[in-house]
Amino acid sequence: MKTAGFTLIEIAVVLAIVGMVLLLVIPRLPSSDRENLRISTRTLAATLRYVQERATAVHSGYYINLSPGTGAIQIYEYSDIESNKEPADPLLQKSPIKEGVEVADVFIPRLGKVKDGQVRLDIGSGGLRDVVIIHLRGADGQFGTVMAFPSGRKVKVYEGYQEEAL
Repeated sequence: MKTAGFTLIEIAVVLAIVGMVLLLVIPRLPSSDRENLRISTRTLAATLRYVQERATAVHSGYYINLSPGTGAIQIYEYSDIESNKEPADPLLQKSPIKEGVEVADVFIPRLGKVKDGQVRLDIGSGGLRDVVIIHLRGADGQFGTVMAFPSGRKVKVYEGYQEEAL
């Protein structure tokens, strides 16, 4: 008499293999909060680079309003007519940071560390005026750092809370 099915040993071996694969894969899956923070820091850095290049290319000026303690970042174009003119470029009309990520603080040497209120970054055809360090905080309390330098329009991204250039 033959019976169809698996033996207990075969099932145990398959479960052991599946368990080992899960132990290898699950730690490598990013948490959504950490991934949102990483994407936000890189997008903010790319936006700062892009605004500086665009200001040079079109001989116009921009300013970015950052509100530490919130997720609010607005980009405006200088205008003789309007004080807060939305940029014509659709890439600059949306927020560079994802929901759940906020600006923890902004450090500019002449102002010091700003943790609340509003910080305005002026970007002319020569780029930024000062070194700017922006700390973003994710929903899980992790930090990401964006450092923008005036000379050469260089912008760097770091994981964690960096207070000075490495």
